[in-house]
Amino acid sequence: MTESEQPPIPLALAHLPVVGGLVVPWITPRTPDSRYLLGTVDVDRMNACLQRRRCGVCGRDLVDRTVLLLRLSDLPRACTNEPGLHPVCAAYTIKACPMVGGRMTQYRRSPRLLGPEHSTGPDAQQRLGAPREPWFSVWVGSYDLIEADGNLAASYAKLGALRVRPINWLLPGLM
Repeated sequence: MTESEQPPIPLALAHLPVVGGLVVPWITPRTPDSRYLLGTVDVDRMNACLQRRRCGVCGRDLVDRTVLLLRLSDLPRACTNEPGLHPVCAAYTIKACPMVGGRMTQYRRSPRLLGPEHSTGPDAQQRLGAPREPWFSVWVGSYDLIEADGNLAASYAKLGALRVRPINWLLPGLM
């Protein structure tokens, strides 16, 4: 993504750091030498967002409708390990994140060397080099906090979804 293709940063995200013209999500960890590890999560911040109903991008409280971003393989489970997002934060993420937005065709091939306070997600090993999946935005009024794959997760299985929308339904190679 070139600078001219980068989405404008919403005012609601102006308090966050910016790297390469893109907002750094609140749950993104930082190395001791101050580099942000985009594509990974600070486990403590991720869990705090899930437990306290805070947005994973801006870090602020979720009060109204929440958007959960799920991969196709997450839909049958009706849950995700990713924190919920405000609608404006979800819209920005869809435009800014190359994986969610469908601009990357596969996950990275080699694992990142991370400390115990960082995570790439419970299924990171299985995703190494795999083609990306279609992503969906799932709008919910609220979610239940559950444990899935040994991690906290936001579930809408009992509460239902208000709306499920495909973000990038076409599989890699078909676009």
